[in-house]
Amino acid sequence: MLQSVWQIFRAIFSIIEKILEFLSMGMLMAMVVIICYQVLLRFGFNRSPSWSEEIAIVLMIWFGILAIPIGVKHKLHIGIEYIFRMFPPRAQYRISRCIYLLIAAFGLMMIVYGIELTEFMAMSTLPATKIPSAVEYVVLPISGLMLVYNSLEFIFQSYAEFLKQDQLLNE
Repeated sequence: MLQSVWQIFRAIFSIIEKILEFLSMGMLMAMVVIICYQVLLRFGFNRSPSWSEEIAIVLMIWFGILAIPIGVKHKLHIGIEYIFRMFPPRAQYRISRCIYLLIAAFGLMMIVYGIELTEFMAMSTLPATKIPSAVEYVVLPISGLMLVYNSLEFIFQSYAEFLKQDQLLNE
């Protein structure tokens, strides 16, 4: 029963991750197009749209924040593998578990303070586009949730790998 619930949960988060990856790629492409448009108008026609820089900054913020859980999922965060592999398997397990617990704690902070910041910034607007400033920060809780999920998934995976290695060593 627990296994089937976990598979459903994993399938849902896998779909969300694919959507966020696709959204990130779209934002990066949109940012490039908007900045090229702004540069062309500024240097070609000596006129720059007021909204372009603001929208490009919002896209850059969203892209950067959404890249955090994607990087954790694909294990692109900084690691010192050479030193890590020098430790015995039990120490490697404990270290990796601590690392992912710290990442999960950071994700929880992103959720809590992201919600707080979004609520606080809801009253102000961006100067050029007049959209609420909360738009810049609403991505924090979403990214934090994905970060917590990815970290917990890696903790459980590292435990399963540790048990396999421990059984092989004891045989």
